[in-house]
Amino acid sequence: MKKIAIIPARSGSKGIKDKNIIDFDGKPMMAYSIEAAMDSNCFSQIIVSTDSTKYGSIAKEYGADVVYRDERVSNDLATTYMVIKDLYTKIEHNHDYFVLLQPTSPLRTYKHIQGAIELFEERYNDYDFLVSVKEAEHSRLLVNPIDKDLSLKYFDVDYANYRRQSYKDYVPNGSIFIAKIEAYFAQKHFFGAKSLAYIMNDLDSVDVDTELDYKFALLCMEERKRMEK
Repeated sequence: MKKIAIIPARSGSKGIKDKNIIDFDGKPMMAYSIEAAMDSNCFSQIIVSTDSTKYGSIAKEYGADVVYRDERVSNDLATTYMVIKDLYTKIEHNHDYFVLLQPTSPLRTYKHIQGAIELFEERYNDYDFLVSVKEAEHSRLLVNPIDKDLSLKYFDVDYANYRRQSYKDYVPNGSIFIAKIEAYFAQKHFFGAKSLAYIMNDLDSVDVDTELDYKFALLCMEERKRMEK
């Protein structure tokens, strides 16, 4: 099946300045997603959607094509749906589906991309979407709201008998999203009964949003190198 990779890389970021191109172990953060997509040998085209000519130059340096966004989808209020819709007004629809790769997941490798695509294509007749997930740090039993009165009324469980191993909950890790084109534009998101889960481990699932995430991701990269040796 024919598919393209889409890497969204807006220049403005509040948590970390220029987060998508910040140096990460000797390369711009965005480069890891481009290289993983290229090394997977899965795509007819790899596109970086950006609002910045600087980002565009870096994307081209690492081998991606670049599509510049309209101004109305270049701020922090623009949703993923708006960005993808804008992109599809500027490219040819000559593929079966797309794979969205967030540039803030630098530990996702080409093997993860290949694995997610293989799973999606195996179940292609039954599912329209795929989302990468990881096991949640806490079960949903341990996550509840607290009102202004600070009461634990929503924590109505005997936690003395709680066993973490008995419960497995999962959260999206932001690394890989796959969608059939028409289904995505009809639903406008990747989740629901027609979506598959692709499970990744904690080490590979780091999503860089804050300075703490960035430091942790660097530690994870060092750990990966140590394990490979």
